[in-house]
Amino acid sequence: MVSTGQMMGYVMAILLPLIAVLIPFYILWKQSSKVERGMLGAIGYGIMGYFWQEIIYSFLGLLALTKMRDVLNATGGNAVVVAFVEALAGSIFVAAGLYWGVYLTNTKQRSLYRSTTVGLGFGLGAALLTYGFQLYYAIRINVGAFTGTDMAKASILSTSTASLYLDAVRNILVVLVYMGVAFLVGKNYLEKKRLAAWLTPIIVYVFIRFTDVILNTYAPALVAKIVYMVVLAFVAAVSVWMVRNWYQSEKQAKKQF
Repeated sequence: MVSTGQMMGYVMAILLPLIAVLIPFYILWKQSSKVERGMLGAIGYGIMGYFWQEIIYSFLGLLALTKMRDVLNATGGNAVVVAFVEALAGSIFVAAGLYWGVYLTNTKQRSLYRSTTVGLGFGLGAALLTYGFQLYYAIRINVGAFTGTDMAKASILSTSTASLYLDAVRNILVVLVYMGVAFLVGKNYLEKKRLAAWLTPIIVYVFIRFTDVILNTYAPALVAKIVYMVVLAFVAAVSVWMVRNWYQSEKQAKKQF
């Protein structure tokens, strides 16, 4: 049976990032609704963008695992190279998902508000896809209707409550990071700097993902998780700072008219 604490952890891993989305969404919507619409649609584009890129990437990853198992299971220095290649490949799909959302939300009316909101939906999509399924499986385990593999069941049952709450905090930070990345993607896209719009999410994702891999490879598990959260918090803080500065400048500009 999945404990009550674990169930709450799975719920919080979805609920807390949802709250993290709603607060900046409301702030951006309150300002942008005076001149434009489509903010909810931008959230939807972000969620769908995460879903399709993750599904395709996961499928290709499983295909690669069946064809190149020895290469992907490399150890030592080769493992670091493989991890970097995996991070780079994943970053391209993340960039594609974000760019797709930003492109669609700007087809009828150009808007940096909606572009930034795409990132909120993208981050929420990450939490929903990962922890939504796990919560669903946990419920089915408790009602005796789980039909998955023993390995999947064992993974859910063995996940600690503390780890789930840490994941909830991480999901909040991920939402804020993607908000900032989508802001930069949208800004570069609207300024017709298409290459920069693609490179920004690639660089940020590779940095975060590769940092996680290096820490888990060479540091104790607890130390790796703490340092990774600190790095993620720093990137999230930079994201919030960028968006806040832009928002304040927009607010001041509107007051002058």
